[in-house]
Amino acid sequence: MKLRLLTLVLISVAVVSRVSAQDDEARKIEEWLKGYDAAFVAKDLDKLATFYHPDVTIYEGAGVNNGWADYRDRHLGPELKAFEDLEFGHSNRRVQMLGDRAAYVISEYFIKARMKERQLDSIGRETLIVERQADGTWKIRHSHTSGRARPQK
Repeated sequence: MKLRLLTLVLISVAVVSRVSAQDDEARKIEEWLKGYDAAFVAKDLDKLATFYHPDVTIYEGAGVNNGWADYRDRHLGPELKAFEDLEFGHSNRRVQMLGDRAAYVISEYFIKARMKERQLDSIGRETLIVERQADGTWKIRHSHTSGRARPQK
């Protein structure tokens, strides 16, 4: 009986420890992604590159980019260059660990900017798949966003 109780206690401690470690890692990912928002607002492509895996896939609306270089050169870079008075951020971010090496992140985002005569004022949803690299850093492997114009009040 004592051996069974000890075994149950040890299993419980191991489960609580694993859950606690995953909660800690989820918080780290959430903090890491706050840096993404800052780099985006700063239009810092070099810093943004540190968030993406070289083989990332980006689904935005009906568009698809394969790889960081494609996304940087054919989408994000030209877009950031065109933005004036940029406001951008995420809210309601939730990180769900998928073991020790992967997680998915869901959130809401907003973006507001002027592009020549066009005014952009959108809200949307985002899903990210992030993967822990061999060096312990996290990288975005897949991003899927969908947005729409912010409803007028």
